[in-house]
Amino acid sequence: MTLKEISKIILESNKIGLTFHTSPDGDAIGSTLGLLNGLREMGKDVYVISREVIEDNLSFLSLGNEIDGKTAEPVKDTDLVIVLDCGNKERICADLEGYEGTMINIDHHISNDNYGDYNYVDPTAAATAEIVYLLLKAFNFEFNCISEVFQKIGSCLYTSLITDTGSYRHSNVTKRTFNIAGELIGCGVKNDKIHNELFGNKPYNKVKLIGEALNNLELLVDKKVSVIALSMKVLESFGMTNVDTSDIINMVLNIEGVEVALVLKEAEDGVKGSLRSKNEIDVRKIAEIFGGGGHIKASGFKISDMSIDEAKNRIINEIEKEIKI
Repeated sequence: MTLKEISKIILESNKIGLTFHTSPDGDAIGSTLGLLNGLREMGKDVYVISREVIEDNLSFLSLGNEIDGKTAEPVKDTDLVIVLDCGNKERICADLEGYEGTMINIDHHISNDNYGDYNYVDPTAAATAEIVYLLLKAFNFEFNCISEVFQKIGSCLYTSLITDTGSYRHSNVTKRTFNIAGELIGCGVKNDKIHNELFGNKPYNKVKLIGEALNNLELLVDKKVSVIALSMKVLESFGMTNVDTSDIINMVLNIEGVEVALVLKEAEDGVKGSLRSKNEIDVRKIAEIFGGGGHIKASGFKISDMSIDEAKNRIINEIEKEIKI
C-alpha cells in the first residue's frame, strides 16, 4: 500500500482516532502530534486515544495537552484509528477490543506484525515521523515557507527525529533524515529551543532524582550491564512519577565496559523498562520476551503483576544469555 492510498482512506474518513505504543517515547508522541496538527489544519475530526499521559519534557509540543489519559478507547462514531510507531497489536496504548472500524498501522520497526487493515511499514525510516512527513506531503503540505502551522507540525516531527536517532548519533540516520530536518528548520522550527526543552531544561527535582538514581547504580554481569531501578516510593518522593528516563539510561550506557543499560521504573500497574545497548547486543529481542519492542539498540517494555525486584532478576537473566551468545 502506498502513502497516496493511505491518504485517500484518511480523507474519506469522518472521525479519526490516533494512538501509539505503550510508554510512548519522543517518536510516538512527536509523530502523533505532528499528524494531529496536520489533520486538524485540514479540518478533519481527529483526536488522540491513550491510556497514558504525555511525559513532562514533551508537553511543550502543540496539542500535547490532549494526551491526558482520559480517552482510552475510541469514541462513538470513530470510523478510522491510526496506530503510529507501534510494532505489534499487544503494545497499542489504547483499548481497541470493541472497535469494529478500520485500522491503519504506520510504523518503521522492522519487527512490525502488520496487524492493521492497512499497513505502511518502512524500516528504512529513522523515525515514524519521517513517514508522517511524507504522508503530509501527500496531503499537499509543501513545507516550503515559514508559517505558524508548519512550525507547530515541524516541531513535533523534529522532536521525533532527534529523540529516535539519539540526536543524529545512531546508525539509523540517513540522507533523507537530514533532508527532512533541514526542511523543517527552513519552515521556522527552532532546533535550539527543542533541544533545550528536551535536554537542557530539567526541573530541580529531576536533577535530584538523577543523583538518587546514580547513587543506586549497579554494574552486573561482569560489569557489562548497568542497572537502575526506581521504585514508586522514590519517584513519588521527588514528585516524578511521570518522568522521562532517557537521559538517565544514556548516561549509564556511556560507562566504560558497559554493553547494555537497563532502567526500571515502578508504576501503579506494573514495571516499565528501558533498554539501550552498544555494539552488537540486540535489546529488542529481550524487550520482546516481555511483551515489548523497539529497535536493536533501544527498546522498551512493560510488565504487569510483578515486583520491580523480580522484574530486574528476570530481565538480567535474559540479558546475560544475549551477552554470552
